[in-house]
Amino acid sequence: MSSKKRLSHLPGRTLQGLIWNFACGVSGLLILLLPLSGMTSSALAGEKEPVKGHEASSSRTTEGLLTTTEEMIEQLILQIDRQNENSQEKKEFAEYSNPSPLNASIPNIKPVQGSITSEFGMRMHPVHNSVLFHAGVDISVSTGTEVHATGDGIVAFAGYEGGYGQKVTINHGYGYKTIYAHLSKALVREGQRIKRGEIIALSGNTGVSTGPHLHYEVQKNGVTVNPTAYFEEAADKKFMTHKNIPDNSDSNS
Repeated sequence: MSSKKRLSHLPGRTLQGLIWNFACGVSGLLILLLPLSGMTSSALAGEKEPVKGHEASSSRTTEGLLTTTEEMIEQLILQIDRQNENSQEKKEFAEYSNPSPLNASIPNIKPVQGSITSEFGMRMHPVHNSVLFHAGVDISVSTGTEVHATGDGIVAFAGYEGGYGQKVTINHGYGYKTIYAHLSKALVREGQRIKRGEIIALSGNTGVSTGPHLHYEVQKNGVTVNPTAYFEEAADKKFMTHKNIPDNSDSNS
């Protein structure tokens, strides 16, 4: 791309700086050329140079000046390009090292490592033996498995609640809430600030449950959503939602 075209794509503030640098460079170049011009005039003071020869000399001087100016512009553009690349790299590194509060709050990791034994949605309840809406997923783990918070947030509830048994609820802000149920022990208290990946409880078999596992739910703006849609390895999975948990839903297994 020519210097003229590349200059047209530069942002206003950068272009102003480029023009300033260019002006300073040309001024400096002229200062260097003036003494040489004076020396040439003195050396030729006693001779009458032909007009054509003088014009040719002036033309060569002009061409040399233009060539030098073109090279200066190219160097300045290359320098600006390098500075822009460095700035972009620093920005990307800062974003990676310091994720935004929203990104840190999204519950996008699995709370435990294990197989999903019961999916989100309508299912035959293993205890009540009837078709009910399952508001989360069940992950098979042994009692005492460490349960991790799936995003930054504040503990909204930690205690025993009906069919959930021992339960922890985290309010992540931005409309997100997560529920961890059938725990053997909660390791956090209400009002406590939590970071993603922090151990918040131990899995168990409390409440209405057929065996040791973790029941995990995600809510977004009061809507229950499929938790697996947020897992990193299933980011392209479609969200399945159910507005307002129905009365005949089960919160246990």
